[in-house]
Formats: sequence, C-alpha cells, structure tokens
Amino acid sequence: MRHRPSRLVAAALAAVLGSTATAATAPVLRPLPLGAACQKAGYTALQDSAGTLRVLRYVRLIPDNTARQTQYYSARGALQSAKLTGSGFVGLLYDLTLTARGNTLTEKGYRAKFFTTPAERLLRDAAAVKAGRCAP
Repeated sequence: MRHRPSRLVAAALAAVLGSTATAATAPVLRPLPLGAACQKAGYTALQDSAGTLRVLRYVRLIPDNTARQTQYYSARGALQSAKLTGSGFVGLLYDLTLTARGNTLTEKGYRAKFFTTPAERLLRDAAAVKAGRCAP
C-alpha cells in the first residue's frame, strides 16, 4: 500500500515553497557589532546589507522580572514599530505594540497604579546604542 501525503502536509509544503520566493526579496539581516558595554547590558542589533539598523533588541532578565523590547526600523533608518513585554512575579505586567509616533496599538497585561511611565519613553535610542552608549 502506497502512502499518500495528507492535505495538511501538502498545504505546509506549499506554504514553505511559497515563502522561499518571498524570502528572496526580503532584506538579508546580519548582526551589527556592538561594544562590550552594550552586549553586557542586553542589546543586540541587526543591520541590512547597506549597514542600516533594521532591528534593535533589548532583553533584561532579573530573577522574577523580565523586560523584552524589539524595535523595527525602515530601510531609511526610521522607527516603524516597537514591541515591549514585561513580566514579574505577578505575571504579565505589560505587552505593548507601539507605532513610530509612540501611539499604542495593542496593550495586554496588568499595569499597576504605580506604573505611570508613558510607553513612548520606554523606547531605546538607536543612535546611542550604535555609538556604544548603552544603559540598562
């Protein structure tokens, strides 16, 4: 008896084969070398072939607390969007998606009354990170 692939497997193969065509047009990103202070502070960055910063990530892991932030940039180097997540011993504190102007697109989680920092102030300065001035 010959085994025939299911429709689910065929759909998955079509999705993978279709995604390879779009992957050829997507920019190839490579790590951006950062200073030791930035690496120790939890920063990583990706750049395109032209050397433009495209993704800036910040991760801070402390027992019972985690802060993760990813900022996405256009080919011109302008901020497009940002994703911020913070959790603590009480669970998810915030899960925010911001626009380039700092407007909140989505917000989930529990933000206590003392957490009054505007979300746009949580964004990291990409120019400072590229220059090696990184603060945790």
